[in-house]
Amino acid sequence: MRKPAKAKTYKPKECAQCGKTFTPTRHLQKVCGPRCAIDYQRAAKALLAERDRKTKLKMRKKELQPRGYFLKKAQTAFNAFIRERDEGKPCPSCGKYHPPKVFGGQWDCGHYMGVGARPELRFEEKNAYRQCKACNGGAGRFAAKNKTVHESYRSTLIEWYGPELVDWLEGPHEAKHYSREELEKIAAHYRRKTRELKKERAA
Repeated sequence: MRKPAKAKTYKPKECAQCGKTFTPTRHLQKVCGPRCAIDYQRAAKALLAERDRKTKLKMRKKELQPRGYFLKKAQTAFNAFIRERDEGKPCPSCGKYHPPKVFGGQWDCGHYMGVGARPELRFEEKNAYRQCKACNGGAGRFAAKNKTVHESYRSTLIEWYGPELVDWLEGPHEAKHYSREELEKIAAHYRRKTRELKKERAA
């Protein structure tokens, strides 16, 4: 005759509801008894309901945001990627590797063809490079200096990538009108690319 199977015993654990120590009678048992089981289920349902409410509220707030909100998010993610991509390269306008720190740091994402003049190249990676803040921001206050900064930028791009790229950037381009959904995808895309670059450098 076969011997009867020995009942499995479990180690004492803390009740997920009341916090008291108990010995489970079955696998994955979380609570000590029926009362705590009912209360635990109620608490779990309340938590799910609260999470659902917060998710709906977040979605509602997003729906009420203007298109500019999504454009800013996408631009921020794109700019961060460009700065990460060009880590270690000099400023294309002044050639400095270690520019002085100004308000907001050392580096910006500088568009060769400005976003105001060529919004269709806003998210074109070939049109944007890590540029020191002095060249990207301060130079615009003075027409003569701004011209020099842009000319230096142009010369550097020709040196790095050839005149064909500059000719293409300066040529005509089809206008682009991004929807809110497209801008959200752009933001997610460049956040992911930035994370991947950082992981590669950390490896």
